[in-house]
Amino acid sequence: PPRDSNAPQSLSALPSTALGDENAPKSAFLIEYPALSSKARADLGEDAIALVPKVVEGAFVRAWDAREKIKTADELHQFLVADVHHASARALSRRAAAHRFGNSVKHEDHHVSGDVDPEQSWAHIQHALHGEEHSADTLAAVAAASRHEAAGHIGAVGKSAPVWLAFVLGGVAIAAVAGGIFAMDRMAAKGKITKALASADARPITTPAGRAGNVNLNDGSTANMAPESRLVIPQDFSSTFRGVGIEGAATFTVAKGLEKPFEVHARQAVIVATGTAFTVSAYPGDPGVTVVVREGSVDVRHGDISHPLAAGAALVMRDDGTTHPANDAERAEASGWTTGTLAVENRPLKDALAMMKRWYGYEIRVPKTALLDRKVTMRASLDSGMQAIRLVEKSSGLEFGYAGQNMVFRERGSAPQKKK
Repeated sequence: PPRDSNAPQSLSALPSTALGDENAPKSAFLIEYPALSSKARADLGEDAIALVPKVVEGAFVRAWDAREKIKTADELHQFLVADVHHASARALSRRAAAHRFGNSVKHEDHHVSGDVDPEQSWAHIQHALHGEEHSADTLAAVAAASRHEAAGHIGAVGKSAPVWLAFVLGGVAIAAVAGGIFAMDRMAAKGKITKALASADARPITTPAGRAGNVNLNDGSTANMAPESRLVIPQDFSSTFRGVGIEGAATFTVAKGLEKPFEVHARQAVIVATGTAFTVSAYPGDPGVTVVVREGSVDVRHGDISHPLAAGAALVMRDDGTTHPANDAERAEASGWTTGTLAVENRPLKDALAMMKRWYGYEIRVPKTALLDRKVTMRASLDSGMQAIRLVEKSSGLEFGYAGQNMVFRERGSAPQKKK
């Protein structure tokens, strides 16, 4: 049969309905297991390598449950890659959540490599497919095993983890509780915050590609961080010393009713608020800092110059202090993620690929560097990496596929043909 260009070549041996019978899943599993294990290892990292088999097995169980919608080997491969990616993110979120209980969990020192015989792993899946109601019970068992592994992980990190911080990615709150009250002169506030952010005892919080995070500050304010972002919190952050630094993007919801204003330092800009909600986008390589105000008002400052912004307004400030009102495209790129949308407006493919890596965790290659200049415009759901891929195809005129195990964009019709 003709090979489906997006799937590993050996998957062409599967029937046209990829999971049409219960023999097909094992064939697909043995074909896909090495690549998906590598994908899970990369997503989970060495500290969570023990979760690799559970993540991959869970993906195949869910693929069986969704078999009516999976008609080709290509669709099966895409489903499995996406499921492994999202399952890895969920597993890491559970592990991060477990950090907050680090002092109360007894750790048993053990090391697991994550290497499992594919046949043994397939036996677990068979039990799921032929045992009790697999779609609920098996996934619950996988989740329970993940929680058990996370509990073992806590003890190893609990002693070294800062007591003031519990960091949880993917929608679980991250608490940042600062020590003591730092008295300061009102006129010297800006200088002291700048100095505190640059101090060696300032606490950085980072989010990796593909995952967002929430930070709860002890003045009652919150920061919802986008992927690939870095939030810096001074050691002395408190209700009377309210200032943070951001590289990347975050939405801040500032606690009301406090005397001291809340400051966000982003490159050369300082955003000052007293009880509002706003988004700041300041990724490296961006032409400036974009501020979008959702509620209340803020002042965007550069030196002694201040630009007030009311709810609904948006501003771009360059590093030299020049500003302009953000247009619709700039606003969408800076804050579309807060409503679940990745916006790309007339960007080179090179930029679009960096944004897809940031939001979906996809590492997509382009064999011909000249293609990186193709322009891309799209609005894609952050819940669907495949939608983003299809929209890039449509906008750029390129074709998505695989070169070995690597995801690629290439010119249409340039996919290698199967030898006859």
